Amino acid sequence: MKKFTSLKKILVITFLVGLLGDYAYGQFSLSGEIRPRMEYLHGYSTLTDKDSDPAGFASQRTRINFNYSNERVKMGVSVQDVFLWGSQPQLFSTSNTLSLHQAWAQYFIAPSLSLKLGRQELVYDDERIFGNSNWDQQGRSHDVALLRYDGMLRIDIGAAFNQDEKHLNGSYYKLHNYKMMQFVWLNTDIVDNLNLSLLFLNNGYQHDYKVLEEGIHHDKTKNVFNQTLGGRLLLTPGDFNMHASAYYTMGKDTEDRDLSAYYVGLGVDYNMSDDWNLGIGWEHLSGTDQKDMIENPNGYKNKSFNPFYGTSHKFNGFMDYFNVNSNWSNSVGLNDLFASVQFSRRNFEINLTGHAFLTAASVIKDGNVNETMEPYLGTEIDLTMSYRLSRTSNVVLGYSQMIGSETLQAMKGGDRNACNNWAYLMFTFKPVFLK
Repeated sequence: MKKFTSLKKILVITFLVGLLGDYAYGQFSLSGEIRPRMEYLHGYSTLTDKDSDPAGFASQRTRINFNYSNERVKMGVSVQDVFLWGSQPQLFSTSNTLSLHQAWAQYFIAPSLSLKLGRQELVYDDERIFGNSNWDQQGRSHDVALLRYDGMLRIDIGAAFNQDEKHLNGSYYKLHNYKMMQFVWLNTDIVDNLNLSLLFLNNGYQHDYKVLEEGIHHDKTKNVFNQTLGGRLLLTPGDFNMHASAYYTMGKDTEDRDLSAYYVGLGVDYNMSDDWNLGIGWEHLSGTDQKDMIENPNGYKNKSFNPFYGTSHKFNGFMDYFNVNSNWSNSVGLNDLFASVQFSRRNFEINLTGHAFLTAASVIKDGNVNETMEPYLGTEIDLTMSYRLSRTSNVVLGYSQMIGSETLQAMKGGDRNACNNWAYLMFTFKPVFLK
């Protein structure tokens, strides 16, 4: 019960700060979020078998958000609890699911220059490299120091150094996150309706390995680094929204392999009217030939692009077959051709998006390095309907279908002829308790 007692203390203290806010010439807000989501899965993220039973579960995210600001200081705290319905007994004595999603303070050195410290979301551009992964119930945040300049040229300089425990000697890191990370993000409007973003990202990972000395294997560790640089152009003339992105990664991957990978993304959205919107686009994430992986498993060059801390569910289909942050990393890459149509009126919105997926590198057939398979992986259809129930609540219903190919089956297993589909129903309530 200690965690719940601590949460009660936080609520009481924050409420008192809010009552005194007027006297301190600051602004205080207290808001919440409850987001239950029911899901049906039969072929989500990987092909299922015809004889496999479908799965289903309900998950929920609960957040309480505290924010305070005055002329020189801003603060934000977000406490969350993420759980599956039925995952704990109805009568329980302890619960360890509470966590801090965000806890940061920002000091303004000058009106346009500030230092933001603590656990915070990093969201930039279209969230391809840095995003908060809001679809995931737990979301994504970083423990980072951020120097921000907000003028005609917007500049963010961030740095992080991670440890899982205090050390008196050395700095061994047991978790599989980055051990250190630095980035610089620049954004400016070149002319009216033309915006440019540039990004430089340096990742440092701990690599564990063994060396043979005097007939005995010894555990060793070292830090390996890779660098990503690139940018995004956004052009918004009239009813059009056109964007182009490109990134290149070099250095070493987490296994100390040479890394050379790239990404290209293009897209156009067109507002036909107040109600209708059309979109079309293409993404290319470079990949590594399976032949190289098999012929030289310990020494091949990694050519697979990783968008690192991006919002994965937003890209490459809602069924997450090609989530490079988990089930598609260090793979054959991806080409994604997609088109969408969206209708919205008042509180209702419906979106239909189709994806055609192809590999970016070769897939070998039946273990024969001299024979390759067709690059076509499959087609996914995503249908999403949402309705705003009130100013602070909405409901979303989604259905997705994957029509896989022989190549997809060879890579992921399962049965491409099975009905591979997924559906969900999600409610979001975001009340503002105090402002």
